[in-house]
Amino acid sequence: MDFSFETVLPTAPERVWTFIIDIERMAGCIPGCERIEMQEPLKSYSAVMKQKIGPFKLEVPAQIAVDSYEQPSFVNATATGKDKFTGTTLTVALRVNVEPVATGLSKFTVNAELNVAGRLASLGYSVIKKKAEENFVEFERRIKEQLAQV
Repeated sequence: MDFSFETVLPTAPERVWTFIIDIERMAGCIPGCERIEMQEPLKSYSAVMKQKIGPFKLEVPAQIAVDSYEQPSFVNATATGKDKFTGTTLTVALRVNVEPVATGLSKFTVNAELNVAGRLASLGYSVIKKKAEENFVEFERRIKEQLAQV
């Protein structure tokens, strides 16, 4: 399943980049993301993702690997994890882009390819897509709120 999100942020790409690599602040904007830990800066992280999707409550310990990046333009990462209660496995290939659109404005784009196996997959694309869209709306609200702070 492919998902994408795009918004214009009221700040320069360099400042957006500084926010992205402040992993605790960035993770705080991701709905359901808990216990983020940096293992090696801009290389590897671990986190726990909690979500309620349909009848399932997921708690997915995930390993996150930064595959490549170019400051302040993009980050490519892969996250994998498995919920021990439902047996659901998730793999996400993620690309985050930041580009200037005007003085003091940045276009922030997230593209994600999600692979789901296990009980959660039985819900189907439309239920998972709806939850992802809700999470992107909340993520946008939180990131704009964080970037508005000095």
